[in-house]
Amino acid sequence: MGKRKVLILGGGIAALTTGIELLEDGGGERYEVTLACMEHRLGGKASSWRHADGRLMEIGFHAIFGYYSALRDLLARVGRPTTDPAYFTSNGGEHLIYEPSARAVNRLRVPRGPLDVGAIVGNLSHPYHGMSASEGALLGNFAARMGAYFLRHAPEDIDPAIDEISFTEFCLARGLPLELTRKAWFKYVLDLCFNYPAPGSAYVGVYGFRKLLGYDAAEVLYLNGGISEIIVEPLARRFALLGGRVELGQKAVGLTLDPAARAVTEVALREVSEGGTPGEERALRRGADFDVVVSTLPVDSLRTLLRTVPDFERAVLDHAYLRRIWHLRTVASLSMRVWSPRRLLPRDFTTVVMGTPQPMATIIDYANRVDELRGGPYASVLEFEGQEGLHGDLTNAELRRLILEQFAELPFSLLRRAWIPDILEGRSGFHCELRRNTAEHHRYLLMEPGHWKHRPETEGCPYPNLLLAGDWLKSAQPTASMEAAVRSGQKAAAQVELS
Repeated sequence: MGKRKVLILGGGIAALTTGIELLEDGGGERYEVTLACMEHRLGGKASSWRHADGRLMEIGFHAIFGYYSALRDLLARVGRPTTDPAYFTSNGGEHLIYEPSARAVNRLRVPRGPLDVGAIVGNLSHPYHGMSASEGALLGNFAARMGAYFLRHAPEDIDPAIDEISFTEFCLARGLPLELTRKAWFKYVLDLCFNYPAPGSAYVGVYGFRKLLGYDAAEVLYLNGGISEIIVEPLARRFALLGGRVELGQKAVGLTLDPAARAVTEVALREVSEGGTPGEERALRRGADFDVVVSTLPVDSLRTLLRTVPDFERAVLDHAYLRRIWHLRTVASLSMRVWSPRRLLPRDFTTVVMGTPQPMATIIDYANRVDELRGGPYASVLEFEGQEGLHGDLTNAELRRLILEQFAELPFSLLRRAWIPDILEGRSGFHCELRRNTAEHHRYLLMEPGHWKHRPETEGCPYPNLLLAGDWLKSAQPTASMEAAVRSGQKAAAQVELS
């Protein structure tokens, strides 16, 4: 019997994970795996590249939380352990939260479990700026109730049914005063999930807070360089070493499903140049070119592909498994990077500042974190990240100016308003680049109340030789993240082996 042919659509972490899992441990003797990626670089939403002058650019800010166990294990297997300080640096459990009501930055150390006395005492000795003693007492009462809830429910045991309500509603019902929901520390998880200004799912919020309070979960590992170089390239090398084949610049533009045979029978790929110009189209057919198709496409891209299916109503919408993904919504992330010959953040701001004004809820100065930038031509390399939210009608020029003007008003900012024109025009050694990630394959899942029931499992598709993977599916990790991408890729590979 010949090898089973597996065609993976997409080139992100879920796709690479699926391929590695299939080919490891002798899988190369059973499977022939081809990965078709639309872009000319791998990584999807987790990718980086360099300009001609060496300046590093990324789609957005990425980090590895302590509870990303599947991603950590995978990186160790491909020779890039997260314990290697050449590539990863820890925040030591320290989180910077800007509280607008007090115009102050709070340095919080999330305890690594109930025995982390140092973190607990440190936080008690440095009260949260922007919260009164009475509010602190109310928060303590709420924390006790939530602590009891967490003792009864491990992260994996939290009932997904609470997804039907918002995280704010869940917390209010457990005694959190309404005024405390306006604090930056409360919005921390939802900002990370790109949910502003939509309400966030209680299931996602509770899971996130529970994980952050777990042992070693408070630690965040920052990448000491670009994500493609540190994470994606080792995964791609491992995939190729195992015999996997990568075809770049190949966009899936057509899909044929046979309801009678319950199978994918054809996939159309179109060549796309690095500049985005469409080229020739070719058809891959079941049996000759593939036996199983694994789609790791983001939800918007998959919906567009499914729209090409002949007899769309009968072949797609008649099946609840596929129909429900039309109920999911997505959000466009924003990222902006500023290279500055002048220092824009204090040197001791070595971790991400959360809670800054929308549309950019997080700021980090890579010159304080990344080895190659220390002593270089730029005193600061700022990365702003957030989402369009209520600012979707602004032009790119208007967004850049708004972000810089808001940043200049922050009490810890070293930016002078007089420098803003130079930044916007790229003069005097400044550079500024805004990424508006509105393309289908760069949008993130909006994790609003009621979304969980619409997120499909990897298994259960009415076409057994079509499997889905990606951070927007249901997995053991409900937030859309690199960890969720890895776990879904592992589930897809396991399902291929069972099919």
